[in-house]
Amino acid sequence: MAPIPSHRHQERSRLGFMVLLYAVQAASSNPGLAYLPVAAYLTHTLDLSASQLASFQAMVLFPWLIKPLWALLTDNVALGKYRVKGYLMLAYSLVVVGFGWLGQLGQPTAAELLVGIGIISAAVAVSDVLADRWMVIEGQQRQRTNVYQAAQWVGWGGTAVAMFLAGGWLADRVALSQVFWLSTLLPGVALLLVVWQLPEQPAPNPGLRVRWPQFSQALRQPELLRVMGLVAVLQLGPLPVDYLYQTQELGFDNGVIGQLRALEGIGTVLGALGFGLWAWRWSPTAQPLLSLAVGGQAGAILSLAFMQDVTSAYGVYLVRGLLGIVGFLGLFGRVAPACPPIAAGFTYALLVSISNFAVSLGLVVGGTLYDLGLPFGTIAVIGAGYTLAIGSWLICRQA
Repeated sequence: MAPIPSHRHQERSRLGFMVLLYAVQAASSNPGLAYLPVAAYLTHTLDLSASQLASFQAMVLFPWLIKPLWALLTDNVALGKYRVKGYLMLAYSLVVVGFGWLGQLGQPTAAELLVGIGIISAAVAVSDVLADRWMVIEGQQRQRTNVYQAAQWVGWGGTAVAMFLAGGWLADRVALSQVFWLSTLLPGVALLLVVWQLPEQPAPNPGLRVRWPQFSQALRQPELLRVMGLVAVLQLGPLPVDYLYQTQELGFDNGVIGQLRALEGIGTVLGALGFGLWAWRWSPTAQPLLSLAVGGQAGAILSLAFMQDVTSAYGVYLVRGLLGIVGFLGLFGRVAPACPPIAAGFTYALLVSISNFAVSLGLVVGGTLYDLGLPFGTIAVIGAGYTLAIGSWLICRQA
């Protein structure tokens, strides 16, 4: 008889997969090892203009904009016996095949790159939905959503830093086809581990007709509607557009900006580790989580006001990454328990989409204020003040 895995071993396995699933995202498409080499190839070899490059990137990112639709499918229709494992196997297989196909092309055209990277982007977006669904369900069952979310972002942050640094080095030294072949390694390993090791129980599959009434009822829960409003209101404040300030006023080149993003990723890892250890030890309730969300987000925005040159920018982005992820984890640690299990993937993806939309509106407002002549640092102070004011009001209402 095979030995029964201990509780501690099972928990380590779950945490390991939380890290792995987000690490694959960072290695494949978010940002991905090939991100900088592909950008260099499109601009230097294929001579794409800035607008053409932006259009290419927008089309590649489209699958991420419709994540709630992917979640709607995976929540309601199981693939085989499993609701997560089956789709993950399909998604990672498509990632490996997509990179392999691009790798054997030699010098692909822009259209071939768009098809291949578009398929990879869609597969990774689906895997993101599945990773979040699994995190919510497993976390709710074990009261570990905060710890599991932190583990995900440790995996993403650490891998993203490595991808930015390695991708920048490879872009100048290695053929694009070899970068694509290298990009098959981590998703290939993850595919094997998902097949043999992912700890998921077989799920019943009664069919969409049976599940849909239950699914629709779950989406109308008052608590879920409240947290949707919380996410939107808290993140609607004006945000400074850092890239324009860095390039137009501070004179940073793309190399420096890449280093800043890597430092921000290091801050993300440190913040996620600290948050995860705190959540593991103390199992925080809703109010301290909301306080962390408000303080972390306000601090991350305010830190930008102190960026005056390259040296200060390094410190700012490290702090921004740390405080920003603490704020995000505090907010989504507050809202993840409100996701109904039957619609866990859809509701979490919808909440993330609401958050992204609110942040985008904040950037539009911040960019407009910058165009009107308001100083960059002043916009950061206004944005932080909005977050503190709205957040304090929300905290008082919960008290």
